[in-house]
Amino acid sequence: MSFHRENVVKALRHDNPVSVPRGELFLGRDFLDNYFQTFKGQYIRQVTLAAQSLGLSAIGIDLNEEQPYRLTATWNFKELDEFFTIGCIHGPVSNLIKHLGFFQAMIAIRKYSSVFSDLTATSLLTIQNQCEFAQSHGLCALAVTDDIAGNRGLLLSQADFMNRVLPSYQRIAEMVKSHDLYTFFHSDGDTTEIINSLIEAGYDCIHPVDTRAGLNLYGLMKKFDQQISFMGHIDLMAWNEDRIIQEIHRAEKECKNGGLILGSSGGLSMETAREKLSALYPQGKPKEPQS
Repeated sequence: MSFHRENVVKALRHDNPVSVPRGELFLGRDFLDNYFQTFKGQYIRQVTLAAQSLGLSAIGIDLNEEQPYRLTATWNFKELDEFFTIGCIHGPVSNLIKHLGFFQAMIAIRKYSSVFSDLTATSLLTIQNQCEFAQSHGLCALAVTDDIAGNRGLLLSQADFMNRVLPSYQRIAEMVKSHDLYTFFHSDGDTTEIINSLIEAGYDCIHPVDTRAGLNLYGLMKKFDQQISFMGHIDLMAWNEDRIIQEIHRAEKECKNGGLILGSSGGLSMETAREKLSALYPQGKPKEPQS
């Protein structure tokens, strides 16, 4: 196992990593195309170069853009073998919103549970294929991406979450674990009230720590006491450079025994990273290799 992979695994297990690993779950295509124009259209090559340039140990791979059989033909995953790779997949709520729109999706979860369950059944077949693809191509984890919370908490009732949404998350976690992969969960907003449920469902890591929704990394780590890990934390949009630097130093000190993959809370895009990237990653902007 490479140093980066081993160090992230130690962080996820709260097992005294050599250092707090850095990682990004989302790298925008605009970000990659801006910094690695020579390799436009070569997604995995761009992601690899970004990880190398920024000193990342963990990196997210978007598995939603193309079907796995097309990825096999066009993407060289061997380039990413040194990193802890996390395949990002849409969760069942995101799929419902995609098909119905946000408001109709929320209504369907509450009033028309059969609509949600039918679409979830189809989603699970897709996720099964994504699990097999991730395992066969050497990925380390899958991240379910479902924005189900806002700054005031869940966007649906606690009862609807527990009775209708959580069972699908449990099934997904079982599928991911059965393929020897780690399980990540992504949602913006205040997810505090569902973290215990996600732990019981089998999830290993929560992304991000949304400070604008009132979440506090150190409070969460104390509250859940090594039951789960976190990824993200640095808010490039809301914090100035001084606070970013202060938060990095604090996180590296307080999370040295594990439990954190440090990076941005919202991912890297030209909108989020244009001005403050060097504060988060002081080794400099990503650079294409010299010919």
